[in-house]
Amino acid sequence: MSTDGGEISKTRPPHVGRYRLTKTLGRGAMGVVYLGYDEAIDRQVAVKTIHRTLLEGEDGAEWLERFRREVRAAGRCLHPNIVTVFEYGEENSIPYIVMEYVQGRELRDYLKERQPLPLANAVAVIVQVLHALDHAHAHGVIHRDIKPGNIILLAGGQVKVSDFGIARVEATSGMTQHGMTVGTPAYMAPEQFGGQETDRRADLYATGVVLFEALTGVRPFMGRGSSELMYKVLHEPAPRVTAINPRLPLELDSVLSKALAKKPSERFQTAAEFGAALENLRLVEREVAADGSTLIRVVPVQAPDPPANAVPGWDPALLAQAEHFLMETLGPVAKVLVRRTALQTSSPMELSQKLMATIPGEPDRLRFQRRMRGVLESTLSGAVGRTGGTGGNSAPNSQISRSLDSFDQATLETARQQLAVYLGPIAKVLVKQAAAKAQTPHELYQRLSEHIPSATDRAAFLKRIPLLNG
Repeated sequence: MSTDGGEISKTRPPHVGRYRLTKTLGRGAMGVVYLGYDEAIDRQVAVKTIHRTLLEGEDGAEWLERFRREVRAAGRCLHPNIVTVFEYGEENSIPYIVMEYVQGRELRDYLKERQPLPLANAVAVIVQVLHALDHAHAHGVIHRDIKPGNIILLAGGQVKVSDFGIARVEATSGMTQHGMTVGTPAYMAPEQFGGQETDRRADLYATGVVLFEALTGVRPFMGRGSSELMYKVLHEPAPRVTAINPRLPLELDSVLSKALAKKPSERFQTAAEFGAALENLRLVEREVAADGSTLIRVVPVQAPDPPANAVPGWDPALLAQAEHFLMETLGPVAKVLVRRTALQTSSPMELSQKLMATIPGEPDRLRFQRRMRGVLESTLSGAVGRTGGTGGNSAPNSQISRSLDSFDQATLETARQQLAVYLGPIAKVLVKQAAAKAQTPHELYQRLSEHIPSATDRAAFLKRIPLLNG
């Protein structure tokens, strides 16, 4: 496997292990996925790698453990609705996972236009996701990141659940640090925002969010930032699904209400129970296969074709967002800049940084940076930790692992706690970034305050800092 500048090469390496790499399937904040060919048994596979820079950073051990965890978790789960993992290996100190190559489209692609799916299709998709979760939970695996991007729809209507990168294997309790907050914020259950220990019912909550979105085109809770989203998830009731899409049967309101209950004890307790509630509504046609299993047959929804000017290996939605944000400052040239920069970079974070450098004014640069961070947060927040509890002396369990430059541990931990009130778990990442650039506590807090969207909250944040007032 070749490398370039500490990252996996921007040009595709010819081989990884015994697998010949023929195409780049996608890039993300964690690594690259290639289409590979196993010549020994004449089979196409997907080969997932990890960026070397993640392994060499201070959180390298955590990222490597996350990668290995995906193998252990998915390796336990052999099921028709789960992407199969074949092998784990390392080459030139870079780990890789060899997986089943699934030729389908992510559910996320169907939902980009914020339009609901046909009722039968939406229910058929979710029932199959619940079949996958029922199997995983029975084998002691909690997925913890169910979302449209991890649900793949195949041409024949079959569904595959992917990406067990932040799954928890129950038999290995030491693998999950107490108070660790993981998941994608828009699909996280209330207990996940609090850094509490989660179980299979968090997966069922996330599945409820996906079902709500599939039926309406929008998620039940939306926010301008992490703090607003977290407040709504914790305190506001989910809207009735039929109030948003009146064409839906009223029976779905009670199903979604139970799936999205704030307290885990009030939700469906198993994936089988959730699935049965949906199947009992008889909203999809079913037939019994020769082996006695139940098959759900629906005509698949036509996924939108990729844009004609799509950049290979990049999510078109991510590039469209970057182009939209950049166009507000630079105008039509933004389209050219985004495409050119994507062809020259290997990760979303690097793309964001290079595009930000093209913006002339500091306020506009910071606004672009904040908005892109919101887009990228879901891929970077999976391993972001947050200590549990309500305040107290949390320094011994702090997720800020060391002092940065001129700041001691206590100063950084205080900053993290203060900022987390407004932004949630992402505070850990922001404090590290700000501390690497700031010279004094005053400058540190000023930089951090720029990430708080509300002027009132920014002022309140600065007033709570003793070092600014003493």
